[in-house]
Amino acid sequence: MAKKDYYEVLGVAKGASDDEIKKAFRKAAVASHPDKTGGDDSKFKEVNEAYEVLKDHDKRARYDQFGHAGVGQGAGGFGGAGSAGYGGFGGQNVSFDFGDFGDLGDIFGSMFGFGGGKARSRRGADYQTSVTIDFLDAVFGTTREIGLHNGDKIKVKIPAGIDDGMSIRLSGKGGDGANGGGKGDLYVQVRVLPSDKWTREGSIILSQIEVDMITAALGGEADVETVDGNVVMKIPAGTQSGTEFKLSGKGAVDPRYSDGRRGPQIVRVQVKTPTNLTRKQKEKLRDIF
Repeated sequence: MAKKDYYEVLGVAKGASDDEIKKAFRKAAVASHPDKTGGDDSKFKEVNEAYEVLKDHDKRARYDQFGHAGVGQGAGGFGGAGSAGYGGFGGQNVSFDFGDFGDLGDIFGSMFGFGGGKARSRRGADYQTSVTIDFLDAVFGTTREIGLHNGDKIKVKIPAGIDDGMSIRLSGKGGDGANGGGKGDLYVQVRVLPSDKWTREGSIILSQIEVDMITAALGGEADVETVDGNVVMKIPAGTQSGTEFKLSGKGAVDPRYSDGRRGPQIVRVQVKTPTNLTRKQKEKLRDIF
């Protein structure tokens, strides 16, 4: 079943301010709380899931660009290591802490009978660390070992297609909770080293090659280095400098799709103009053109 638009879930416009989003969340959370008459557990989880994304500027930007594929399970909002694909805020492993909403916790306490002087459970703090990988590891995926705050080490699966600045969420690997609250999460921010052969724009890999003037004019073939190895690309007759060609499936994994399909490689051709020609060579060129 397709997920609802997060803005629609909270009842706000796409350009809503942080304050508008927070107010809408409070209203929707109170209305749908499962302990309230007429409450709806699935709706309550849906509201919390939407807020978890829209309150975070980075996640919201990815959601605005890629939709649910950018932040949800099965796509580019990268989740915990060991998940089947790209994990995310699917609901079942997410703890919701209302401690930062002022009187919202007291509202729930008076409405649903908890509180009354008892110490509230509180979810543990989220931690953040970072890891650096090279360009090809980002395209094809890799595994890295990182240290946890308690001194333990853990292997983290970095999924294929991850891009510079994205984060992987490790559920329950953060700080300890209080009064029975769950552990926080650990966010591993991934830094991707640049390549001297390719650049990336999302799932698109970009590169550039040079061809000689004769090949550009008459047509021919050119070797192109891709992340999968060298391929031969046809150069049509009359190719101009700056012309771009697409090699389908030679890019990175596209986070909008769950089937692992890859974007293209875009190859820009630069025509190499000869220099230091002799007078005789110049005359021959003039005769041709």
